[in-house]
Amino acid sequence: MVDHIVRLDIKPLMTYNDGKKRKTTLTSFEKVLAHKENGIVNEEDIKTQEKADRRKLQSTTDRKAGQAVETRTAKTLYADPVTGRAVTYEDVADTKKSQADKASGTGSVSAQNKTTTADSMKTTKYDSYFKKAAAKYGVSESLLKAIAKAESNFNAKSVSGAGAMGVMQLMPDTAKGLGVTDPYDPEQNIMGGAKCISQKLKEFNGNERMALAAYNAGSGAVRRYGGIPSYCKSYVNKVQSYKKAYETADAV
Repeated sequence: MVDHIVRLDIKPLMTYNDGKKRKTTLTSFEKVLAHKENGIVNEEDIKTQEKADRRKLQSTTDRKAGQAVETRTAKTLYADPVTGRAVTYEDVADTKKSQADKASGTGSVSAQNKTTTADSMKTTKYDSYFKKAAAKYGVSESLLKAIAKAESNFNAKSVSGAGAMGVMQLMPDTAKGLGVTDPYDPEQNIMGGAKCISQKLKEFNGNERMALAAYNAGSGAVRRYGGIPSYCKSYVNKVQSYKKAYETADAV
């Protein structure tokens, strides 16, 4: 049983300041109640309020769309080092490092300093494989270690969102082309990565930065760009920074 009925002033016509009558735009009880709660008493105020509501809704929609675009562009499109097939690059080392920092409560700056000190970089668990690969393909051992650290942080089971696998983060087609039958075997993966970077060094006449960019984004992308693509520069800088740290560690 209804206890009482609230009287709602819904009129088919409303008089404006100019003395003319027009049909009301109110179509529901909910609108009337909402307008009354907001102190809106005439049709002109209602239209003004509705325009403000629409602008607010559009602003919210645009902001969310912008956030979605920013999220989507966090990963960079690049080409497979060997096949040139377009894939999405995700920095596995950064992702895992960020998660580890968050779990341990350490800041990114302190974690970065900690991982690049000479004492902490004298040895890795795959040193014998890096030495073997460096000798076979005539590549700097410190460069191979630097690539491995930047790509997977020496995680033999690592898989990126794009499907890159293992210590050196080889794509399936790349691994196959390099003769790697088990990309999760650290020795095979490191040997494959060493072969790949040695090919890039020869292709770009020993230019290490160009070779690293090609390892990261594909030789085709480097040639089309006429140099190191802008989205590869942070990767190249990171690898070279790690390489210098490993060389410093060896000299201590």
